[in-house]
Amino acid sequence: MTSHGVPRASTAPRTAQAIEEDRVKIDAYNALVGEVQGLKASKTYTKASLLSTSSLLEQNPEFNTIWNFRRRIVLHLLTSPEEVAQSEGTEEEKEEKEKEENKLSLLSSELTFLLPLLQKFPKCYWIWNYRLFILQTASEKLSLVTALKLWKAEMGLVNKMLSRDSRNFHGWGYRRYLVQSIEKLQEQQRSEEKEEKSSGKDDDEEESLVEQEFAYTTAMYGKDLSNFSAWHNRSKLIPRMLTERGATLEERITFLDGELGEMQTAVYTDPYDQSIQLYNHWLLLESCSPNSSPSDTSEVFPLATDQKSETLLRTLDWMRELLEEEPECRLLLEEMIFVGGLLRAVGGGDVDDEGVRADMQAWLEKLMEVDPMRGGRWREMKDKL
Repeated sequence: MTSHGVPRASTAPRTAQAIEEDRVKIDAYNALVGEVQGLKASKTYTKASLLSTSSLLEQNPEFNTIWNFRRRIVLHLLTSPEEVAQSEGTEEEKEEKEKEENKLSLLSSELTFLLPLLQKFPKCYWIWNYRLFILQTASEKLSLVTALKLWKAEMGLVNKMLSRDSRNFHGWGYRRYLVQSIEKLQEQQRSEEKEEKSSGKDDDEEESLVEQEFAYTTAMYGKDLSNFSAWHNRSKLIPRMLTERGATLEERITFLDGELGEMQTAVYTDPYDQSIQLYNHWLLLESCSPNSSPSDTSEVFPLATDQKSETLLRTLDWMRELLEEEPECRLLLEEMIFVGGLLRAVGGGDVDDEGVRADMQAWLEKLMEVDPMRGGRWREMKDKL
């Protein structure tokens, strides 16, 4: 028997030996839980306690209260005198360096401890939450330079994770958080350096990561057009990237034309892919909304009315050609109705409102055939045209 295509475990009767082995494991697990709970109740924050929580969490990473106990242990060890290498007669700078190294060693060992757990339980929220806690603690307890190195090293982990599962939206969300944190730390570093040097921007000063991340989305959707997370991340990066570039209106229009050209190719490649259609939908709505105007500086693509209608007419032209090849494509028909609605709302001298309306009615009638489950919805939209 299978469930969602995955074979279920055998339901054959288990032997007495197998049952006894499981009973021994359960007893050992319960004893370990009791031990750790006792350490937690007595507030025993030692390295031995940390090892005990490791043994328990390796077996059950969903035990959230034990992760919280581990947090307290780590925070205690970071401030405990016994964890700081002390040497009589050493200089103050050497002593501070030793403290930094000990803190870094502890936090690095925690990140290392989590790696096999993440490989075995990649979607366990508590592991990811604890990992972020360690990185955030590094920002608070370590020097800015050292903390920044840890955060940047974390990008290597998320790169490997997304190379294995490029559409893992948990991984993409984690990546966005890492980028935001790294940029924040870099900004703090720049501020401190400017205060110390009392000078302007240095030639080797690190910029924001928006260009790097935009290129990453290009590489990722190039490998898999169905990567919705890559398209979504791209839509979040574009407004900021164009602002940081100081893009003029002409440059924004050129960029938009390039993206729409990419989408035409992508939709022709697979018109049944919802990820592609959604990104194309965002581009058109962002650039051709009837409620925006060229004077609105908050718009990503502040187009004039004639530019909007020209963009929408051009889009409908190639969509009509594709529809001749894929007359049963529901996603394509839905997008054409969306574009037609935008075109009628925008207007413009070259727009044949009645012609577009007639086309939309025909597309809705076709949708009733290819998508009878939502037939009532399409019929209502047709009646309201």
